[in-house]
Amino acid sequence: MNKGIRLGAAVAVAAVASMSLGLAAHADSRTVITIEGGYAASDAAAFQADLDLAFPASSGIKVNYTSLASFDTDITTEINAGTNPDIAMWPQPGGLLAQSAHLADLKSLLGTTNFNAIVKTEVPGFELLGKGTDGVTYGLPVSANLKSIVFYNPAVFKANGWKVPTSYGQFVALQKQIAASGKAYPWCAGTESGGATGWSLTDWMEELVLKNYGVATYNKWWKGQVSWNSTQIKNIGKQLASTLLAKGQTQGGGQGVTSRFFGLATTQGLFQTSKAKGACALLKQGSFITAFMPDSIKAELAANNYKHVGVFAFPSPKVNAVLGGGDTAAVFTNTPEYAGNQADVAKVAQYIMSDKMATHGYATNASGFLSPHKTFSTRYLVDPMAKQFQSIFAKAKGFGFDGSDQAPPAVNAAEWSELTNWFAGKESMAKAFSIIANAYNN
Repeated sequence: MNKGIRLGAAVAVAAVASMSLGLAAHADSRTVITIEGGYAASDAAAFQADLDLAFPASSGIKVNYTSLASFDTDITTEINAGTNPDIAMWPQPGGLLAQSAHLADLKSLLGTTNFNAIVKTEVPGFELLGKGTDGVTYGLPVSANLKSIVFYNPAVFKANGWKVPTSYGQFVALQKQIAASGKAYPWCAGTESGGATGWSLTDWMEELVLKNYGVATYNKWWKGQVSWNSTQIKNIGKQLASTLLAKGQTQGGGQGVTSRFFGLATTQGLFQTSKAKGACALLKQGSFITAFMPDSIKAELAANNYKHVGVFAFPSPKVNAVLGGGDTAAVFTNTPEYAGNQADVAKVAQYIMSDKMATHGYATNASGFLSPHKTFSTRYLVDPMAKQFQSIFAKAKGFGFDGSDQAPPAVNAAEWSELTNWFAGKESMAKAFSIIANAYNN
């Protein structure tokens, strides 16, 4: 290399170094907003990448996301120590509301116009999750997951001439058609889950209460303001019994349901072709259940092959509402950024709480992200099944957050154990419901 080239290179290196220092100084001068949540590693990386694109260097804001190993425990420890982040995202809204003394009034922080614009695009019911008994909204949802889903096998449906229902009446007729065919049990159902056995039965109860009575009554019910001993809830119990406990509805009846693992032992029935081998046609479960399907089916899904796995929204007999969960975000008022850079904190909060969240890449990496906003476009989703889930949200007129997760721990435990005892034939529905109702007094 001749001297002239080397000198030019040296000048270029110096220039690059100077530019790098300038960029570093600029980056250091940005407001750093911290967010903590409970995302798994892949989702955490995707969430951070989305934030990096949403808030480039030119924005003057840098957002750093951190996942906590045990979110509820860890965030409480941080709050007590005064080391909490600027924003946190709770998987359970009850945990968020328990910390309301440390949280900002979002309508005040974001401004009434911005706040109302966010709430307007949400599926109705989501806006209630972070609303305190004082009427103040401390949290708004960032992401969602869906439970109001029925899985089926399109190949089996085609072979038997069964049609995906588009109304509740067709749904009831389909179950009768499957039972009469002798080809399969109408329902794949299992609730065995070790110490959590019974949780899937709480989902069934919640689904039916929500779809028969709507969000307002549903929320009163899980809070204990509508008793498990009421005629309304007993009617739901009878509806559940006719669906799963009636003869021939699922393999092994109630005892089969309580002894069968909710994962592989339940899902594999969808891929059997003989009732003698446990073939079942319909599975009500959350969007996560594909991870528990046979390896061959998971391989098909990974290749976007949906020949053997299809989904449709659990039809509503009266109210078009959906059941699910999600992460709800809140802003802390005790951080230096809130005190000195409140406008920047508000910008970040507004972004993650709006229908713009995940439009910079998070949703496109097949992370499993779903938006609580009915205005979120499915074009941002890569996975075909995720697109279907998002469309179900978009059409819903109401949303109910998993009720047993929000109920007092004693009630949650009673629901799991007593619904299991009822299905296993160890006690009557009336006794099981009475025990659950009394758990609110403990």
